[in-house]
Amino acid sequence: MKNLLPLIILPLLSFGQLFTIDNDYMELYNISSINNFSENTYVNTLEEVSMSYEIIADSMPAAWDFQHCFPECHPVNTYFIDPIAFDSDSSVFLKGHFYPNNIPGEGFVVMELEANHGLYVDTVTWRGAAMEAIKLKEHLYKSSQIKFITNLAGQKINNISSENIVIVTYKNNQSHTYYILKN
Repeated sequence: MKNLLPLIILPLLSFGQLFTIDNDYMELYNISSINNFSENTYVNTLEEVSMSYEIIADSMPAAWDFQHCFPECHPVNTYFIDPIAFDSDSSVFLKGHFYPNNIPGEGFVVMELEANHGLYVDTVTWRGAAMEAIKLKEHLYKSSQIKFITNLAGQKINNISSENIVIVTYKNNQSHTYYILKN
């Protein structure tokens, strides 16, 4: 029995991942009038590997565009690329861009990275929010239609200065989420 244990464990050790991703979930916030906002990470190869990507899920306003750079930038709205060979112990640049085209809203893109023709798979998600440029404090404190304001945890608040995200519930029971960009 002791002689069988190495024979069982040894093959399992050879099926390790060929790459890692520094950050597989990124959130981006900006004003919708900003032409392009982006966030990057790195794919780290552990062995010589051939990699490709495919966008497997996306949702965003119809006027928005997206772009990815892996390792160089591809045309806007590219949904897949052919395999590219990378050396062992490489740190490969991976960047996601959103182009809101002056349209406020929220969107996401999920990229599936495949190594060695789909034997090794991982995903990266970019979630973006483009807000209208408003003077939020003036809007919130002058609006007579506001019922209450809460933070992301659902606690009612009176002062928004320490918050990054607030949810405003209006007297008609509709609510709107505001992302607060700080300089």
